[in-house]
Amino acid sequence: MRQAGTIPDKQDATRLSDYLVAEGIPNKVEPSGDAWAIWIRDENQLERGREELARFEAEPNDPRYKAAAGAAKQVRREAEKKQKQAQRNYHDVRDIWASPWRRAPVTMGLIVISALVFFNILREFGLDDQYLMISTLDDPANPLPEVREGQVWRLITPIFMHANGWHLLFNMYWIFQLGTLIERTIGSWRFLAIVFLVALVSNFLQFAMQGPLFLGMSGVVYGLFGYAWIRGRLDPTCGLWLRPDIAVIMFAWFLLCLTPVIGNVANWAHGGGLAAGAALGYLAFTIQQMRRHR
Repeated sequence: MRQAGTIPDKQDATRLSDYLVAEGIPNKVEPSGDAWAIWIRDENQLERGREELARFEAEPNDPRYKAAAGAAKQVRREAEKKQKQAQRNYHDVRDIWASPWRRAPVTMGLIVISALVFFNILREFGLDDQYLMISTLDDPANPLPEVREGQVWRLITPIFMHANGWHLLFNMYWIFQLGTLIERTIGSWRFLAIVFLVALVSNFLQFAMQGPLFLGMSGVVYGLFGYAWIRGRLDPTCGLWLRPDIAVIMFAWFLLCLTPVIGNVANWAHGGGLAAGAALGYLAFTIQQMRRHR
């Protein structure tokens, strides 16, 4: 930041400052002895700032300086808005790990329940895999008999079961990464609603297409990815921006799972979760736009 010069009167200094801002020359006005100094923030614009100062001193009552006040106010308002949004989009990973239960309780709950199920701890309470599967019968003529008898939790609980340690770790890693981002941005209750809706869609679609023998949180993972990816692309100011490499990884894994290289995968759950999450992201954006234009 360099000084372009000084102006004796504060009001004149403010008018010139507004004009410079409107012209795309960020600056700052500060008292300097008996005068007011004009500081140019970008040194590459210093010469232009000095030229404008000389022009102002020659014609201080030119109408363009008075007209610039409104434009300068709008420029400053936009700059402040961008700064606040940048602060919202910044997430310190150290801060997330320092207090995950306080900042993302639903995300951490999903991880803990999945771990308890995987290590069979819940069996001590009578909640073994038979009570968590969407159904114990693979009979197209009699679909989901347990659910129709009132065991509605089965529509959700397959997400908590995992086949092996790598399956669990992979899904929990992405649940933590995507879940903490979304939950901190939209709140725990809305996040929980998204998880349940995505789980319902992905589980039911997988059951309808391939029967009840499936498990895992990957449908929810793809739902969270779809939600954040679509909403972040439609509204970059919403705080759900994802790095491009995350999208590459998620889509590459999605396609790889469709090949014989990765066998025994609930691909319908992946696709259903992704579609449901993307639809919810688009719906959230649409509702937000309607509220803005009321």
